[in-house]
Amino acid sequence: MRKNKLRILLATLGVPAVVFTVALLLRDAWAARLPTEVASHWGTGGVDDGIALDTLATWTLSAGAVLAVASTVLLLMLLRRGYGTHRPYVLVSTLLTMLPMAALISSMAVTLDAASWREAGGAGAALAVLAAVLVPATTVAVLIAPSVPPTTGVPDTPGDATVGLAAGQRATWNGAATNVALASGCVLAPLLALFLVDLLTENSLSWSGYAVPIAVGVLAMLGVSRVRVIVDSTGVTIRMGVLGFPTKHIPLSDIASAAATTTTLFRGGGLGIRTTPTGDTLFKVRGGPTLELVLTSGRRVLANVDHPDQAAGLVNDLLREALRQHD
Repeated sequence: MRKNKLRILLATLGVPAVVFTVALLLRDAWAARLPTEVASHWGTGGVDDGIALDTLATWTLSAGAVLAVASTVLLLMLLRRGYGTHRPYVLVSTLLTMLPMAALISSMAVTLDAASWREAGGAGAALAVLAAVLVPATTVAVLIAPSVPPTTGVPDTPGDATVGLAAGQRATWNGAATNVALASGCVLAPLLALFLVDLLTENSLSWSGYAVPIAVGVLAMLGVSRVRVIVDSTGVTIRMGVLGFPTKHIPLSDIASAAATTTTLFRGGGLGIRTTPTGDTLFKVRGGPTLELVLTSGRRVLANVDHPDQAAGLVNDLLREALRQHD
């Protein structure tokens, strides 16, 4: 446990501290070569705004330090409570933590030796510097961070839910959950927004001005308005979206138990495929009835589906049959 705590501290506090220090050292080393204001925003025509270097340094370094401490405390708390650690969460948290610091370095680098922020390098150069800082630092943090499975306990036996599958019988269950309101909103919201833009402005939008928002809305509708779950003797397959992509297949051997539960609309941070800090994965198109799978690793997979009790019952019956055959 102590070794894992140390690795978390190094990954989520130590690596950002190095980037923090580098940003401070560069700020001092480049002070004489930087104007009072540095580039802070780029548009289609190049850099279009600047900000006082002292102000940018204060806000970015303060934000990075606060985020580093907060993410470290959260990870240590989850580890202490038996939820383990999840490397994808470390990736996201350290990336967000170091983004403000990397932005400071990027702004200084592209404004170096320029008479003013208006003569700073373009967005491509700024993004290149940003990536040069974030990619190696985040990679190091993820490699340092431990991957600790939950210790909150895995059920010794399948759940109580059952569909009465007898020994030797075979069955398949196929169900789904569709959010019609969400699907309609994804398509209608861009149309309404475009109508209001035309109504409130004198210049009509070009065809591309209509096509792009509508296309984005249609893609969102196809991607997050439906979840399909298939249960059979091989395990559980979850297909996201109308087109069934992405797809996740969970072998029966990786499942310890199944149950029907409910989720709120905002659990896990919203709709779509969500991953929590504890490593649980959610396939969500709405709040409400949900199939919950407890994996042998201690993690959980949850998927919105109508009549999840039927899906959970079949999973548990298949698990019991597998145990009988093993014995």
